[in-house]
Amino acid sequence: MMRYDILRSELQLSTYAGLSDEAVAGLLNAKTINAKQAIHALDIQKYLMLNDLLLVIENGTSSLALAATRALEIFDSFDTADSQVSAKFMAILDGLVADTTIPGFTEADKTAILAMGDTTISRATELGLPVVEVRHVAEARS
Repeated sequence: MMRYDILRSELQLSTYAGLSDEAVAGLLNAKTINAKQAIHALDIQKYLMLNDLLLVIENGTSSLALAATRALEIFDSFDTADSQVSAKFMAILDGLVADTTIPGFTEADKTAILAMGDTTISRATELGLPVVEVRHVAEARS
């Protein structure tokens, strides 16, 4: 359901002045905003398995290897927008990179895992709106 109050407020911005309803709908729906999304533990496990790192970490004896293994068991996903979860997640990844008892886990692996949380969203999504159609813009402007 369209939230016309939010859409009307957004359309007051100078960004949309002089644009057609079609152009405004296109701008609002274009996925151009970088955002974070939860990183699913299963996706991390798949990555680690495909890169021959999962068993190395699971069989590791360091406290960091154990923490990583437990985290993958406990969490369904890691919400990097949550500062507490993000801080712990980053500490575990940094620790895995630094842990000499876990051969092969590199900064590149950390970067690849963190990239799983990167996405792009539209301004409409950012505002909590559904896909904005031309008719919505026309109604909000009337």
